[in-house]
Amino acid sequence: MKHDLTLFDLKVFLNANKSEWWKNYYLEMSSVLSNFLIDNNLLVDIMPFDDDGNVKLDLTIKQSNLTPEGVELFKKAIPNWYKSHERGAEISKISILEKGLKKIRESKR
Repeated sequence: MKHDLTLFDLKVFLNANKSEWWKNYYLEMSSVLSNFLIDNNLLVDIMPFDDDGNVKLDLTIKQSNLTPEGVELFKKAIPNWYKSHERGAEISKISILEKGLKKIRESKR
């Protein structure tokens, strides 16, 4: 039996630090990431936003919630996107995600 791995758990990020900056950072990052996944049809059977358009605080993305391309993105491009924030890149800058997805899609041709 294959395990359904958790690839993203917002509650874990939010509980890691109680500062308001930390909370806002991860809420914004989660929103940008979720919008990217939705815009590129990478999510399956999950809606990361509530009725008001805010990221659900209990958002958990499992492997089964992603297309195969989405899973590959979590393995390759998303860790690099996270690292870019540590180097000062704006959260809204998604070029790493876009390039990563393009590379994944081109490799399937």
